[in-house]
Amino acid sequence: MKKTVVVFSGAGLSAESGIPTFRASDGLWENHRIEDVASPQGWMRNPELVLSFYNERYKKIDEVKPNPAHIAIAKLQEKYHVVNITQNIDNLLERAGCNEIWHLHGSVETIKCEHHIDISTGISNYYYCDYKTTRKGLLTKNDKCPKCGGQMRPDIVWFGEAVDMRYEYLQELIATAYIFIGVGTSAQVYPAAGLLPAFQDTPKKYFIDPNPAYSMLRGYEVFADTASNVIPKLVENLLTMV
Repeated sequence: MKKTVVVFSGAGLSAESGIPTFRASDGLWENHRIEDVASPQGWMRNPELVLSFYNERYKKIDEVKPNPAHIAIAKLQEKYHVVNITQNIDNLLERAGCNEIWHLHGSVETIKCEHHIDISTGISNYYYCDYKTTRKGLLTKNDKCPKCGGQMRPDIVWFGEAVDMRYEYLQELIATAYIFIGVGTSAQVYPAAGLLPAFQDTPKKYFIDPNPAYSMLRGYEVFADTASNVIPKLVENLLTMV
């Protein structure tokens, strides 16, 4: 049986592919206020603005390619069972060949009905609709849910919505992981911030980021560098250990 490697990644993993990190120092995201384009309230105020914003993200992601770090992570599957837990919404891990990916904040690969939860309260009620499907192109106001007629929206976790935390599965990974790799994330915002200490007892632990928060990394081998500079070499070393 293959040993398990858990790779926890953030925006720094995909930045070298040309995908900007989440927000600029002025608090704007691609010149938009976060609450206007990444919140249920913004969606209710102006869904066409939100659709336009995410269509630009879709086009950008469709243009870029996996970088050497994505490709190296996929190569780990040759000898390990690799589980990717990512804060990124892009599909670069999939396109690099990774098989098992848990998107904490949703994915550009899928779209869902706006009534997937009640966007006014975040609580399931009689408006609830479970329809979700693969994205085939850009979204328009004419893309309606075939089950309830609601507007289709990005399958992205917005501010005020619940992150996809699969706690039972996470406990299983914590108990079985042989190697944990954190890469390209500050890991200082919950619930993701809890992952580093959660894997504290994992036999081998690595963390890669140009600006690591050393106070959180006791017991980790830390590389203050970019993902593409470190991950390929680290993967080659790990492949020789099996």
